[in-house]
Amino acid sequence: MSTENISGNELAASRWAKSLLELSNDEGMTRELLLENLIEVVDTVNSSEDLKLLFANPVVTVEEKQDIIEKIFNDKVPATVKNFLFVLALRKRLELLDSILEEYKKELNKCENIVRLEVTSAIEINEDKREDLKQRIIEKLSKNAEIKWKVDESIIGGLVFDIDGTIVDDSITTKLNNMCKRITTK
Repeated sequence: MSTENISGNELAASRWAKSLLELSNDEGMTRELLLENLIEVVDTVNSSEDLKLLFANPVVTVEEKQDIIEKIFNDKVPATVKNFLFVLALRKRLELLDSILEEYKKELNKCENIVRLEVTSAIEINEDKREDLKQRIIEKLSKNAEIKWKVDESIIGGLVFDIDGTIVDDSITTKLNNMCKRITTK
């Protein structure tokens, strides 16, 4: 798949996610409930390779796909979500469900002023230091933070932050590598 196609799919998924977010406001459905239902739909589709292939198959008609959506999700998801799936089938975008879910999560985080990050350290950080670090991150970013903590002994010391895909590497390993590069280029 070309990078042009990937970014096009990401853009399309982002647009669908934003539409879904607006739909949650219009239908009086909470954003979180909509997210739960969307996760359930994606999990159901991903648990069946046949269903994934069927949704991606251009030979299967829109009506057949909508009938299958009706049979599978009739009593499992609210009408809003089911109608959204019908529209995706109509627009031949059911294969974007995974991407739409990820983009919806990002949009929801923006609306709720939440940043998700991963903090990697060389050793396990105790709970008091984690809370202190979390508060400093919240102050710096002016956002609520949801942090996933990891340990990677190979970084020797320091911390590596992955903030929504942006890496801030303050590890000793990186500092040593940078120092070696500067020394060898002189």
